[in-house]
Amino acid sequence: MGTLGCINDMLQRDKENRELRKLNRDRMKEHHKYLVGKGKNADLSNVSIEKIEEIRKKTIEKEQSDQIYMFRIYIFLTICLLVLFLLGLLCYKLFF
Repeated sequence: MGTLGCINDMLQRDKENRELRKLNRDRMKEHHKYLVGKGKNADLSNVSIEKIEEIRKKTIEKEQSDQIYMFRIYIFLTICLLVLFLLGLLCYKLFF
């Protein structure tokens, strides 16, 4: 009898999960529609040219600072790997 109850419980959970997946799918569709429609009603006619150029300038500065940051990370990782390689080579020479 224990197996029959386990199977029924599993079937019931599967049915509930199927319904939850449908609800989540519908919720995701609604949220996607909301996000897509969010930018369509933006009124950009009252934004001045100076404000647009300031936004563009800040965007370019941010991209450049991100590039510099990533370059520093790559350099740091390269140096660390080189040091580890040299330490491994040194240990190999000393012990073998």
